[in-house]
Amino acid sequence: MSDPQLENELIDEISYDDQKRMARDGNHDERCDLAGREDVRPEILYYMAGDPDPGVRRQIARNDITPRHADLLLAQDDDDRVRSDVAGKIATTSIGMDENEQTNVYKVTMQSLEILAGDQLVRVRQILAESFKDSAGAPLHIVEKLALDQEISVSGPILELSPILGDEFLIRVLNSEPVQGALKAISRRVALGEEVADAIVNSGDAEAVAELLGNESAQIREETLDRIVDQAPGQPGWHGPLVQRPRLHTDAARRIADIVSGSLLVELKKRADLDDTSMAAIDSVIQQRLDGGEIEDLAELWSNAGDRGTPTGGVEDPNWAKSSEGTAAPAPTSPAPADPEWANTKIEASDSAQSKRAEKLKKKGTLAEKHVASALNDGETDFVIAAMSLLAEVPPDVVRKAASLQNAKALVALAWKAGLSMRLATRLQMNLAKIPPSGVLRATASDGYPISPEEMTWQLEFIAGMAAGK
Repeated sequence: MSDPQLENELIDEISYDDQKRMARDGNHDERCDLAGREDVRPEILYYMAGDPDPGVRRQIARNDITPRHADLLLAQDDDDRVRSDVAGKIATTSIGMDENEQTNVYKVTMQSLEILAGDQLVRVRQILAESFKDSAGAPLHIVEKLALDQEISVSGPILELSPILGDEFLIRVLNSEPVQGALKAISRRVALGEEVADAIVNSGDAEAVAELLGNESAQIREETLDRIVDQAPGQPGWHGPLVQRPRLHTDAARRIADIVSGSLLVELKKRADLDDTSMAAIDSVIQQRLDGGEIEDLAELWSNAGDRGTPTGGVEDPNWAKSSEGTAAPAPTSPAPADPEWANTKIEASDSAQSKRAEKLKKKGTLAEKHVASALNDGETDFVIAAMSLLAEVPPDVVRKAASLQNAKALVALAWKAGLSMRLATRLQMNLAKIPPSGVLRATASDGYPISPEEMTWQLEFIAGMAAGK
């Protein structure tokens, strides 16, 4: 039974002698309470790191004032929960430590992290990876060690998200024999460089290449894309990402048209960023397939999907616009959805060609995520602002305000309101608002939004009020 007098002492300051007495002779509750206090002498906490009760040691592991030498002991504790607790604390406190100082605290902290990064319990290593995955101030050598972990649940988040992994290191991983899933994780990195993209393609991993193609921020050389297209006939999983790939050059667009299905051919035809030469080449492929009887339902596919313009470049009454009975089908139309009242006034304030293009696509009903992603890649800020304004149905000034304030939550909320993916919301934060990686909100484990709908609704109201000067 606990001593009431001691319980009262725990509320107030405890003398050094009482601390020693409680650490040595106190019961379980007293020692746990003492271990969690912020006014305990460091040597007392160090002594208690050897307490026979794992519950007490867990309190020591969680205490921010525990001396680093005690943490080093706890990093080698027999109890899995103790090591997990100390891993979470040390990882957080180590971020931003200056390796050039080489203080005793730094050395002991790094020693503890080295031990924990090699812990036999996957959960311990996962805790470190979760803490370091998107931190620009994490210790590089520990991050690289985690990136080489044989458990993809540990290495995957680091390989995909860590902003401090260099291209040279990533290429070394790709050229080794990485754990299954590592290549896919690297393929999803934001603003992936050309040399890393080349290494992914050279790996021959079809799933990783599919991820690379679907990563709109990845930089892929024309020559590399041509190699992918060469192999694409035998890789149907690449066809959809290829059709959606930003900045397709003319020859690539034509060759992709040669190999994809009728539905994807329609999607390729709908792209607003292809030049007239590419569109003419696609029209030619469509006509050839129709003449050969390969796509009997193409007209129906087109009418169901909407139109970028005249399907075959303006040829009057083309064969493919006829039904299977040979009667002329009406030209496909996509009535523009009703715009909010402010759309016709606010957008007019920006007279740029980019803004007009966004408004034109919206009125056609074809403005989509791919257009925003492509504009982000090309630095077309006016288009991004106008497109986000139209898709989210908010005034353009709301988008500008969220970007100028580098408000990550507001930008995520705008992407959510616009019906866009969390992946694009991440890119909006980095490319439009120039938020550093450490401040970027990332997707949940299931690629969902990291904040609740209620919070996002509040953020929209908040940033709208600021934009309006309220």
